[in-house]
Parts: sequence; structure tokens; C-alpha cells
Amino acid sequence: MEETGTHGVTERQVTALHEVAMMGRVRRSRYEKAEAINTQQATRDLQALTKAQLLTAVGRTKGRHYVAGPRFPERVLATARRHHTISNPYAT
Repeated sequence: MEETGTHGVTERQVTALHEVAMMGRVRRSRYEKAEAINTQQATRDLQALTKAQLLTAVGRTKGRHYVAGPRFPERVLATARRHHTISNPYAT
């Protein structure tokens, strides 16, 4: 969230950016379902993120997805790529 303030990103749009950071891409349909919004809202959000150069559209129509754009914070991508070990808090 702290990285998004300078780009005018809404809390809802952070979901799409998180998906890109963790999975490498986001599809409109997945974002739409995750945020429980309609197709038009999802399309507008992704277009706004593309216009802000946080995302880059790949493909056309049915196969379109979005990846990190030139202004996507590299620090966020580096953190998402870093190997994390989850330990069992209940282990003795």
C-alpha cells in the first residue's frame, strides 16, 4: 500500500497489483471475482493501472492478461520473488 500512494491507486486496485507481484500476471476475470465487481469496473481499474504504467497489457481480447509495467515498484517484485520459509509455530 505504501508504494501505491504516489500513483493514485485505490485499495481495490491493490488486489490486481498483488496478484502480479505474487503470480507474475493477472487476468481481468480473476480480478473481477476477487473484488466482487462487475466487468466494466474491472476493465476500468486495469486500464487505469495500465495508463499509470504500473501494468502492461499482453495479448488481445480473450487471452489478455496484465504483467508488471515499467513503473511497477521493483522493490515489491524483489520482495515477492524472495524465498520465504514458513515455520510451524506449534512445533516443539
